[in-house]
Amino acid sequence: MSRRRSLEVVMQAELVTVSELVQLSGMRYSTLKYYTETGILPFIQIDMGLVRRYPRLHALERLEEIRSMKDNGMTIQQIVDHYLSESAE
Repeated sequence: MSRRRSLEVVMQAELVTVSELVQLSGMRYSTLKYYTETGILPFIQIDMGLVRRYPRLHALERLEEIRSMKDNGMTIQQIVDHYLSESAE
């Protein structure tokens, strides 16, 4: 098991874990896992390990977009449909 990185290190990292993304975004772990499973929060899986890494800047931007969409009345299913249709283009 690896040591936890300090918040200062995490804030400068190119790739972060879901736990680190929880710290940075303030969102719940279960919410981020759900977004990952629905495909609206992309990740990188390095090697054959189970640890998923998220591009920090892209993930934080995406989470802010999702928050904004929800604040504007979109449902999670509408948001999922939006991103899935966007990736199909």
